[in-house]
Amino acid sequence: MTAARDFVRELAHENAAFWRGRDVRLDPEAPPVVRREQIRYRMRQGVYNELRSVELIAAWIPHVPEREIRELLPGQLDDEQRHYQLLRTRLFGLGEDPDAYRPLPEWQALFDWLVACRTRPTLEKLAMFQFAGETQSCEGFEALIELAQDVDPETAELYRTQILPDEYRHAAIGRKALSLLADTPAAQERARAACREMNEKIFAAYRAHRARVDLRA
Repeated sequence: MTAARDFVRELAHENAAFWRGRDVRLDPEAPPVVRREQIRYRMRQGVYNELRSVELIAAWIPHVPEREIRELLPGQLDDEQRHYQLLRTRLFGLGEDPDAYRPLPEWQALFDWLVACRTRPTLEKLAMFQFAGETQSCEGFEALIELAQDVDPETAELYRTQILPDEYRHAAIGRKALSLLADTPAAQERARAACREMNEKIFAAYRAHRARVDLRA
């Protein structure tokens, strides 16, 4: 059997391989005016994401019996609420109305599904959201920061100093959960399947977004 810590490292490599080149919401080669609009779309989507993340973590906490994992989730809930407020304030400062954003049906369905997963085993839940989802968020924010440097440096700094460090901690919660719970071949396969399930659902939502962008182009 693969030791739990080694399994977590292997799964992280698998996740990274899955996402290589698949975040289609940003165009690195686009002119500045297009990149600026893409970044603001990501911020509007981010307000929605953070609010829904508060909802799903609050729904999950009563269904996480493992004390050493459960005690980490209220801190993440507080972080997501703070991110929601930070992004909302920044968008207002840019003259945007973050509350006018309407998510794609596929994106709303993703969060509805996550909330409904509250009764699934802790191993599967945290493999999906904290491990797979938050790790991808870290990579997505790193790309956003790089592309925002020259077109919106204030937003780049907000993500770099106020949001990304928290996302690293959230992903670490997933790694800790898997290190504690993925201690048998069966548990490791469940964790791997949950990560794959989450990644496929996120990527389907990304593709739906890309299709709509291309249709408007």
